[in-house]
Amino acid sequence: MIVNLEEFLREHSIYFELYVHDPIYTNEDAVIMKEEKGFTGTETKALFLKGKSGQYYSFVTFTTKSTDFKRLKQVAGEKVTIVKPYEMEEATGQKAGAVTPLGYDTSIPIIVDEKLFNQEKLVFAPARPDQTMVILAEDLKKIITLLGNELFIYNENQT
Repeated sequence: MIVNLEEFLREHSIYFELYVHDPIYTNEDAVIMKEEKGFTGTETKALFLKGKSGQYYSFVTFTTKSTDFKRLKQVAGEKVTIVKPYEMEEATGQKAGAVTPLGYDTSIPIIVDEKLFNQEKLVFAPARPDQTMVILAEDLKKIITLLGNELFIYNENQT
């Protein structure tokens, strides 16, 4: 269900950096690894969500930001909750703490925090706790379009 992002980005000549390291499962570990490996960019987190209808979503936001689920309901058009780790692992093969924001089946819409597009580089786990990927924020929409996922924009100030 998950695309190999390294291969995909190479095929489409999209800039990325890939770092291999000890597994990371917490934000604290991520900070240490970032210093150790020397990569730069805005740390992101991906939440794997499920709507009341049973539809899955990937929500990409800042690691430091709390999620406004009322706002997410407006964006998705239905109430959404975070998928339990066992269900996510069954649906995607990923472990909690290393959830990728990208690379899902085309049936899974990607919800992106609008402010991520204003960053220079985005840092995330490409579905593996022992790797970190860095992409240019300006390429995010292009990557989602090429992958064939529907894109929803999360804007916390929108009414």
